[in-house]
Amino acid sequence: MIDPEEPSEEQPRAHQPDGTDSSAEWDAQIADESMIPDSDPPA
Repeated sequence: MIDPEEPSEEQPRAHQPDGTDSSAEWDAQIADESMIPDSDPPA
């Protein structure tokens, strides 16, 4: 069964201005000033 809380691998959660996927860094809570979240964090 797919966990609805777990984002799909096909949908990045964060990226860099050049389009590089930064989802792993986002998940590890390692951000830099150029990282762009793809959605708002859950409330």
